[in-house]
Amino acid sequence: MGIRSSLTRFVPFIAYHHILMGVCTVAIILLSVLLAGCTSSNGMNNIYLVSLKYRNASTSTPSDPSFINPSIAEKVYNLSQPRNTTIQEVRAGYMGLCLTRSDGAKFCSSNAAALASMVKDQGLQDSNDTADPLNLIWIAKNFKETIVFDGLIFIAVAVAFICLLALATFPGWHEEVDEDGSEREVKPFPSRRVSQAALGMSTLGFIFALISILWQHINSSAAGTMSESLTYGAIESHVGTAAMVLGWAAVVCLGVVALALLVMIMSISLLRQLTEE
Repeated sequence: MGIRSSLTRFVPFIAYHHILMGVCTVAIILLSVLLAGCTSSNGMNNIYLVSLKYRNASTSTPSDPSFINPSIAEKVYNLSQPRNTTIQEVRAGYMGLCLTRSDGAKFCSSNAAALASMVKDQGLQDSNDTADPLNLIWIAKNFKETIVFDGLIFIAVAVAFICLLALATFPGWHEEVDEDGSEREVKPFPSRRVSQAALGMSTLGFIFALISILWQHINSSAAGTMSESLTYGAIESHVGTAAMVLGWAAVVCLGVVALALLVMIMSISLLRQLTEE
């Protein structure tokens, strides 16, 4: 009963901007987690943009008439055999790479050279040719360094945080004494300049996040498809579902904040016009 009564007294003081602050905070957290993907093997290895994995099943030679040299597909597949490779899968994130060894162990690092050195050390028991025969670590490293760009996400996080600070300055409910001497709860309108600044920051955050996540989605899908094609199906690629969900959820949150602020500013402007008339 105590907790319930406390919540009952607290809920009326939750203002419109408090909800927007919560949504903006969620967007910042989602983008931060997305950026931290593949930097640690403790759960973060499941947040990746694209994964490259050696295919266990044999591949069939394409029957496309434009396929001039069909024997190359079998040669590439045989190069990735037998299934005693040191690594099975490599995942690429914004700031790191993760690999899964044949024994199931997972390792993550922001330095591809460190992962390659570890794989080479284990591969020396037989041959480095079987450690990573198709150089998945190198392919993932090139994807991360030449295709992936996290600058826009950092900008989106920064402007979303500025928007959060602007929302925190909005006035809340407080008690005032009216002309009759009785106390009443009032909530003044927020400053027009601060409201417009918050709207501008949230809109910029939405635009930057939208461009970055759309770029991320297209590039990850294209890179995975090209990797499969260039290895003639010897490896299989997957686009990271968790990373896509985090990214698009953050975009939606920032879009909701921007739209809500726009509606609020227009409503206050209309209300002021009506009261002046």
